[in-house]
Amino acid sequence: MDKLYEIIEKLTSVPGVSGFEHAAFAAVREFLASTEIFDEIYTTPVSSICALMRCGKKNAPLVMCDAHLDTVGFLVTEICEGGFLRVAPVGGIAPKILQASVVNIYGKRTITGVFGSKPPHLQAPGEAEKKTEISDLFIDTGTSVERLKEIIRVGTPVGFRGKTEKLLGTRVVGTYLDDRLCAAATIRALMMLDKKQLGCDVAFSFSAREETGNAAATVAFGLEPDMAIVSDVTNAFVPGAHKSREGVKVGNGVDICYSPMTSRRLTDLAVKTAKENGVKYQLSASPGRTGTNTEGISSARGAIPSVLFSIPLKNMHTASEICDLKDVYETARLISLFIKETEAR
Repeated sequence: MDKLYEIIEKLTSVPGVSGFEHAAFAAVREFLASTEIFDEIYTTPVSSICALMRCGKKNAPLVMCDAHLDTVGFLVTEICEGGFLRVAPVGGIAPKILQASVVNIYGKRTITGVFGSKPPHLQAPGEAEKKTEISDLFIDTGTSVERLKEIIRVGTPVGFRGKTEKLLGTRVVGTYLDDRLCAAATIRALMMLDKKQLGCDVAFSFSAREETGNAAATVAFGLEPDMAIVSDVTNAFVPGAHKSREGVKVGNGVDICYSPMTSRRLTDLAVKTAKENGVKYQLSASPGRTGTNTEGISSARGAIPSVLFSIPLKNMHTASEICDLKDVYETARLISLFIKETEAR
């Protein structure tokens, strides 16, 4: 668990607002290059990273393992008098969680800001009852507009400020756990593989722009794999959540998803693999879109059979996301075992 936490801590220490993932990609590429087990590492035109591990066998099947590296965040839309900023969300963010949140603003140099809004005693009657919109909020930078314009411009990315820390037991709280957890699980999975014993080629995809699109589809189009393993986080059950989410809880293992977007055959095989190898797992169902890269990958080229493994997460798309390291480890185990199962078929 210590090694896994070390990987997560490193991956979550760098920013990566969707469309501005260069720092996150640099960290992953540095790690991948240090392993010296890949036959090829390349960056796609939209900045996704792909690392190929070839088994050397003729006509070997190609398995794609995808996890996205981008995160939710904001873009500066207006620089206002008094050193205030207006921003627009990048990805799905609930405005009600933002007030008093501390953020990093990634201009010519990184500066700190705090989300604020008009205080109650300055609001007109009835204004406090209105639904909060991001357009009602501002970021206070504590400096003058003249100085601010020297550091940032319209379009500058903004991300939550925070760090990854251990809670009691094996629980972890941090910023950017979505989806750096799955990137860490993918990296941990490749450590469990013996390249010399591989019976298939494996492409590890660390993709861009999942929160705002589906750049992983472009990676899949170029690779044309025989199948894909997609990993992402999923909303875990919390008090007050809909009863249908009770089957997905933090600490109960990797979530295997049944959906029209996933291959029933591969999903059944994943459940069988988990059972036979003692992998702790739980099941969920998405009757439509899964909200992950599965949609884009499964429909790339002539269609790519895909399976979705998810890590339960609390407080998704906030600065204080919570997971369990045991779930991350079980996800890594299932990814590696599923690749080996592919070898045997």
